[in-house]
Amino acid sequence: MPDKYSVTLAPVTGDDYALLAQWVSANAGFYASGTKHQVSADEFREFLDRADDKYLMVCTTDGEPVGAVSWKPAGAPGNYAVGTMIGDPDMWGAGFGAEATILLVGILFDSMNAHRVEFTCGLYNRRSVESLCSGMITIEGVLRDYYFLDGAYHHALTGSILRAEYYARRAPAEIVPAQDKEAAWEIAADFLEKNPVVLRSSPGAAPTATERKRT
Repeated sequence: MPDKYSVTLAPVTGDDYALLAQWVSANAGFYASGTKHQVSADEFREFLDRADDKYLMVCTTDGEPVGAVSWKPAGAPGNYAVGTMIGDPDMWGAGFGAEATILLVGILFDSMNAHRVEFTCGLYNRRSVESLCSGMITIEGVLRDYYFLDGAYHHALTGSILRAEYYARRAPAEIVPAQDKEAAWEIAADFLEKNPVVLRSSPGAAPTATERKRT
């Protein structure tokens, strides 16, 4: 996994809905989902308001939006299905999609306590198939005639990565530096040593033994 990335993930804002609608209505939508949806910006916003799918924009380091990643619950709690779409065909093959997917998977495991993250791609999408077969993902099977594209049905490849497998390859992301965490504990321990906390019962409950002794 790279130490530095050429893309970042950002929340979807007002102007992004038009871009997302444009991308899913073009060839990028075909590659990402096997289906071409002709939707407006308002229709896409309405879709996100009612769907389980959550989206983040994929942006270059200078803030230019180039695509999107998505995730939604899949099966048992803690399981998610993810998707990636790079909107501009001229940027396909630059590695933006792979980097964005790695960043999203990191968020799901590090911040959302994910247990399993799954991936599905059409067996017509060479770059996505290369990513799934790169060794990080456990390939679980082939879904027959899963997508319809160019007048024919196409199989899909599906796979997943589990939490333990993910962390065997890398340590959890450290948002708060370790020295700050340690310092916080030391401050709290020093305060509690000087100011012991007295357990109190909830309002209306009978007083605890400690509280009775104090009275």
